[in-house]
Amino acid sequence: MKAKKKSLKELYNERKQMPTHAEMFITEVAELTHRSANTVKMWLLGRQVPDELTQSVIADHFNVDINGLFPIETLKATAL
Repeated sequence: MKAKKKSLKELYNERKQMPTHAEMFITEVAELTHRSANTVKMWLLGRQVPDELTQSVIADHFNVDINGLFPIETLKATAL
């Protein structure tokens, strides 16, 4: 099998277009909860909080305590 000819810049640009781990996480949560990526970003920023059922789905998926997902202190800090 013959290797493809690619410049270092072409290799870089291919990698640059790949989603980051953070973007993949947002996509995963959006698909899991049947919400948009923008909604998940709002949750991460503390501007919105999902309903209890959605929180439960996220907690179960990532095997974490539901009570730690959206701490009230974080929500108050971002609201200022």
